[in-house]
Amino acid sequence: MDAAIVLGTAGSGKTTFTASYSEWLRRRFMPLRSCTANLDPGVLSLPYRPDYDVRELVSVQEIMEREGLGPNGALVRAAEIMVAKMDEIVESLCSLNCDHLVIDTPGQMEIFAFRPLGRVLCERLSSCLNLAAVFLGDHEPGRELEDVVTSALLAKILELKLGVTVIPLLNKMDIWRGEGVEEVWEKVLRGEVDGLDAGEGTLSDALLELVRAISSFKSPVRVVAISAKEGTNYQEVFDLLSEVWCSCGDMT
Repeated sequence: MDAAIVLGTAGSGKTTFTASYSEWLRRRFMPLRSCTANLDPGVLSLPYRPDYDVRELVSVQEIMEREGLGPNGALVRAAEIMVAKMDEIVESLCSLNCDHLVIDTPGQMEIFAFRPLGRVLCERLSSCLNLAAVFLGDHEPGRELEDVVTSALLAKILELKLGVTVIPLLNKMDIWRGEGVEEVWEKVLRGEVDGLDAGEGTLSDALLELVRAISSFKSPVRVVAISAKEGTNYQEVFDLLSEVWCSCGDMT
């Protein structure tokens, strides 16, 4: 089974992407089966019907009521419970009768990415699934270069932390279409500073040094501009994921 874990900061469009991309897979590759999995124990509602829902195992709302925790503390506690019950989660995901699996992750990315949950899950799933990840960058008009650099660093950190290939997707092109933002993203992710306008001063110099540091990762990058809202450029997303799953492409 080919699987894609959907990563991104809060509000980047992970759940919308999971819903629309899985529906695109279903229509594009019928009669092959596309499945979805929700790994956010705190989400209240979803725009898709998950084939696996971690809320049946652990719920942030129930933890808040039972243990008297606030929403953030309950989410951390839920992540700990998920790690403790990892065997059950992995067995459920790997036993799904699917050809393609799209895995939605918690809205608060740090719960998945910077605690044991994400690393343990990816290690375990890699033994039974063809696993890759997508990282949704969130751009809106008016954002500065430092926002792009921060997102690029997050994508690279996640790749190192989780041990899976991460494909960068620049979401919400329905808002910024025509601004050429994806070219800036590619320059940053490749560590290329030529043509980047960082302004002047010490902070600008430090920003460009961060961009150069990204190049030390030596991983080829192609950024795909998408709109999860409109379902734009999903064929290109699938092609990049297929290159990872079959190890037959260069991602450039």
